[in-house]
Amino acid sequence: MGMFKKRTVRKGKKGNTKTENERGPKKDKGGKTIVDEDIATTITAPPPNASQQPQLVQAHPIVEQFVQRALDYGVEKLRDEFRQMAKYTRPDMTQNAFNANQSANINETKNRYADVPCQDQNIVLVAKPPAPSDYVHANFVGCPMVPDKRFICTQGPLDHTVDDFWWMIVQQKVEQIVMLCKTIETGKYKCAQYWPLAMGEKKEVKGGIVVENVSGTKPMDRDAEIQITTLQVSFGDQKMSVRHLHWSDWPDRGVPPCKLTSLELLSAVRGSRVPIVVHCSAGIGRTGTIVAIEYILERIAENKQCPPMPDLVKSLRDQRAYSIQTDMQYLYIHRVMLNYFLEKYKDKYAALLNPDNVAKYTKFVKDYNFATGQ
Repeated sequence: MGMFKKRTVRKGKKGNTKTENERGPKKDKGGKTIVDEDIATTITAPPPNASQQPQLVQAHPIVEQFVQRALDYGVEKLRDEFRQMAKYTRPDMTQNAFNANQSANINETKNRYADVPCQDQNIVLVAKPPAPSDYVHANFVGCPMVPDKRFICTQGPLDHTVDDFWWMIVQQKVEQIVMLCKTIETGKYKCAQYWPLAMGEKKEVKGGIVVENVSGTKPMDRDAEIQITTLQVSFGDQKMSVRHLHWSDWPDRGVPPCKLTSLELLSAVRGSRVPIVVHCSAGIGRTGTIVAIEYILERIAENKQCPPMPDLVKSLRDQRAYSIQTDMQYLYIHRVMLNYFLEKYKDKYAALLNPDNVAKYTKFVKDYNFATGQ
């Protein structure tokens, strides 16, 4: 089937070889399939004790609903829609931990931006000791296939919060870190250099963690915009492997070129069964945008209708305050999904490309390019 493509060959305990196809798709704890890159169709897997075979589910009606809404609304109406909820936060939001770790002294504050609060709800707690601090500006965010802890959305570490960041990685057993910013952007520091750059280079973390670059940095095979580094994280007699995926071609508060890099990036980390760390600088704009795209993809993969986009944004913000910062980022979510369904898979969804929709899509692209300066 299209989505489970032959990738790697591994040896079993007795020396036999199996492709990922032959082993079958990865499943989460509830027996649901963890979707791969062709999310237009997926396999709905039964619970482990069920006898029936997985059934192929076509997601076409769900895709049609999302695509048609985006085309009917168009760029300006979508921008207006976002502006109406731009200041939304959950009604019961508190930020006591954020306030307790805020300081006017840049070398003491644990928060990168004083105007970007970290809500107490869904906050990621770090055990102290061994960590030097029990606070990280980070929240758990769920998605349809993993409702509670699919992602950890966090700010780019400050120089003096790098140790806290790595203890969060260790304690949450994180295997994938997605970085969506540069360390310096437009002459301003946006994120500490928290990982070793050169192969063989090591970084020591207070409390006994050692982070070593064991691969150097290499471009992803499927999309060279993404740079991948494999890190070995050691603490005591334990070791864990962490992949660092860096996509730097995304301007702060803006949008990247409209390619499918975001989907390739999500495909690379989707199989993780532990929380996936995603960060930019503040950890809400670019970070919230990429998480929103994954949320849509997982809903479609489960053959469930996507909630109205305002409800989706509010759901994310109920977990991580101010996720998706700008109307441009809101537009980008729609633009990427339209690109995916109407261009990459245009043969599959040819029925959606009737003359009226072709005209709407042409106008959408033109208006989007004008609004974003692309």
